[in-house]
Amino acid sequence: MSLPRLTAGEFETALSETCAQLVEMLRLCRDAFLRVDPKPLERVKALGEEVHLREKRLTQQVTLQLREAPFSLGAAEHLKFAPAALERVGDAVEALARCTARRITEDTIFSEGAIVEIRTLFDSATDLVETVGAAITTRNHVLIRHLREDGARLQGQANHFEAAHQDRLMSGVFLPHSSSLYLALLDNFREIERYTHRLADALQKTSPKT
Repeated sequence: MSLPRLTAGEFETALSETCAQLVEMLRLCRDAFLRVDPKPLERVKALGEEVHLREKRLTQQVTLQLREAPFSLGAAEHLKFAPAALERVGDAVEALARCTARRITEDTIFSEGAIVEIRTLFDSATDLVETVGAAITTRNHVLIRHLREDGARLQGQANHFEAAHQDRLMSGVFLPHSSSLYLALLDNFREIERYTHRLADALQKTSPKT
């Protein structure tokens, strides 16, 4: 028995709802990291499972629908890979959660500068994913441009913070054990930007004004 066909609006709404879940995951991770409190991470795990399940269902439904009825999603067909891209963002957030849990469990010491930097990247990544959700539902070319610009800014921040971190490491402010955890966090923030950039490319094709 085939599933009811998704309209473009229903597909975009489902993607936007996934973005909202990812935003909540990022905020919970941020709270856990800054408060050194593992409790918010329990909700991150549950939300991550929901994101994975939604991706599987959406990808299956869209693939079958486009096979049976090509062009039935209109311009939203350009977003057919979006569920998988958003799942990859979710994977990166789950990795941030694991890094945060490790920091708490091992009582890893971060310098004040490093804490400020990680907080900045949490905020930047959250803003990126929020913008993705808004751009999906509005197809607003200004939001898509901001998505690209803000993504480039996040990458620049991560690169700058890594350079500053290397200076701290050389001066002995950072211990090697803390360093590996810090760099893992940076890599996961970069991974979030990597997939939001891909989404921006796809959204550009759906926007009525380029």
